[in-house]
Amino acid sequence: MEKASTKFLYRTYSRLGRLGFWKKNKFSMAGNFLIYTLILTACLGLDTFRSMVYQLFSLLFSVFAVSAILSFKAPKGLFAKRILPEYTTAGTPVSYTILVENRTNRLKKGFEIRERFSSPIPSLEAFANTREPHEHLRNPWDRKLKVQRWQWLIHQKKNAVVTRRPVPAVPPKSRVAVRGELTPLNRGYIHLNGFTFLKKEPLGFMRAFYHTTSEARLLVLPRRYNVPALDLPGSRKHHTGGIALTSKIGNSDEFISLREYRPGDPMRLIHWKSLAKTGKLIIRENRDEHFVRHALILDTYAPEGAAQGFETAVSLAASYVSKLVTGESLLDLFFAGNRIYHYASGRGLLGNKKIIEILALIQPTTESSFAPVSRAVLKYRQLLSGCVLIFNCLDSERLDFLNTLKANGIATAAFLVADTNAASPGAPVHLVDPGNIQASLNKAGQIP
Repeated sequence: MEKASTKFLYRTYSRLGRLGFWKKNKFSMAGNFLIYTLILTACLGLDTFRSMVYQLFSLLFSVFAVSAILSFKAPKGLFAKRILPEYTTAGTPVSYTILVENRTNRLKKGFEIRERFSSPIPSLEAFANTREPHEHLRNPWDRKLKVQRWQWLIHQKKNAVVTRRPVPAVPPKSRVAVRGELTPLNRGYIHLNGFTFLKKEPLGFMRAFYHTTSEARLLVLPRRYNVPALDLPGSRKHHTGGIALTSKIGNSDEFISLREYRPGDPMRLIHWKSLAKTGKLIIRENRDEHFVRHALILDTYAPEGAAQGFETAVSLAASYVSKLVTGESLLDLFFAGNRIYHYASGRGLLGNKKIIEILALIQPTTESSFAPVSRAVLKYRQLLSGCVLIFNCLDSERLDFLNTLKANGIATAAFLVADTNAASPGAPVHLVDPGNIQASLNKAGQIP
């Protein structure tokens, strides 16, 4: 019975949603006012013997019918493509260029253009199984109808806000440039399916419109906040093989000088060009270095209803990437997905932009165990100068890991993304409230 009810609600909301999208394209603000006035006059003019309102209804309905006929067929002939930036940041408006081409032999004017995204309507599986945050706190009637759940899912799939842009007159067989603008709402990829061209009919109540296809995608980086610099008093550590070894297993490929082979030298260090010239085994020598190396550990476990908290954690990690990656230091990013991921950035390695791009696509996991991440990080404990940890929950396993880092002499700064009353006052972390992020970050500093 519950399954059949969910299917019925899904079909109803899907049809209403598609009708709403069509109505948004079809009717102008004046057209919406006309519809509401028609409904009002129809209700007030039911008794034709006592009221003359029905005459107003007849007039308005005639205007409505004429407007519908005039906007029935859209004058086609315009096509468009866009020139997008490489990436943008969530919450920051981005401008780009749309090239509109007129492929007909007639002047095209009076058009508007609007970006077309993939459908925000969720799947039946998502509607049936995904709960909105705090849904359990709603009354039984709301939980049964699932209206708030539907609205939340629609909002989650809505990746950007765009407005219609006017298109200047386009001469025959030519093209013009239109300035497009969109505001990304969430990190990750925005998939752009094409464009909608709209043109108001002469009365101005309705629009004729048609769609064109022009697929593209835009990478949206996580939001970043003004985070205070962390004082991680870790010392420089010795790294055998230098920077080139930081993300590899084996000796460094960094060239210093050449010398003759000695028994025990690794075969991978043989300089093959010198061998071809001299017929002798020549070895490349490496240089060992001392430098500061930090680890940024992002806890990807997101408990049910903690979607906002996870996004805050990702934004916090992205904010600290640019703070920790400098010309004289390195940063290792650790997080868990279907496996343990480890990326090294810094001089001679990935840039901080690449790390932030990785964070833009990271997804939460339902596995609460922190042991795999802990083991991966502790392999590098002799090389790490400091460690920044961002947790979405704080249990005994995560506290033990934090204490282990401190016991190994690694300076740490730990953050817990949760409500301010979610952790005990004695927990050695800074609390970051998802509802008041910047104020929480202003209190951040060195963890004793």
